[in-house]
Amino acid sequence: MRILLFMIGLLLTGNLQAREITDLREFGDVSTSTMYLFSSPTCPHCRDFHKSIFPELIKRYVTPKKAQIIIVDMPYDTNAMKAVMLMRCLPDEKSKKMMSWLFENQVKWVSSKNPESLLQQYAAVLGMTQNTYKECLENKKLQEAIEQQRDTISRLYGVHGWPTIALRQGNSVKIYSGTDKKAILYGLETDIKSFQEEQKKRLAKSK
Repeated sequence: MRILLFMIGLLLTGNLQAREITDLREFGDVSTSTMYLFSSPTCPHCRDFHKSIFPELIKRYVTPKKAQIIIVDMPYDTNAMKAVMLMRCLPDEKSKKMMSWLFENQVKWVSSKNPESLLQQYAAVLGMTQNTYKECLENKKLQEAIEQQRDTISRLYGVHGWPTIALRQGNSVKIYSGTDKKAILYGLETDIKSFQEEQKKRLAKSK
């Protein structure tokens, strides 16, 4: 995460140093194997990914501390941007809870005649007041930072669609796109196991 933010800092001309604006949702501790998950709360394929594949990633890699997952928000429509802004305005654990609710209820709130009303309801359950809600969505600095971060990180990893995982291990980056659960899990397992075994060998030789 720190390496990524440093690289972003070198690429950007703007100032994105404020934590409340630049922080991404992290699952697990810093690891030599890091998955950057590019996703949007209004993307149907992302919903399927978070339903069938994301829990497996948590179980296989985050819980046993084999890898860390970092969510990279990719909002390109109005509803997605509002949802992402609200997640950024919530504390870490509540932000993650909001993300889960957004995917679980995606069909309901995205197809609603008044999606913002449902977003406000979800945020209120998590403790966000009406004034805080309004201030969050009117924060142009926050919106611009999210857009700049979105464009910079996707360009950095060459990501053009989502859901996509960019697996970063040392100086190596491998891309996994789509929702083919078997292919994605097999590829990640093979690459992570190979890299971490190589790391152990290098550590043993250095002693």
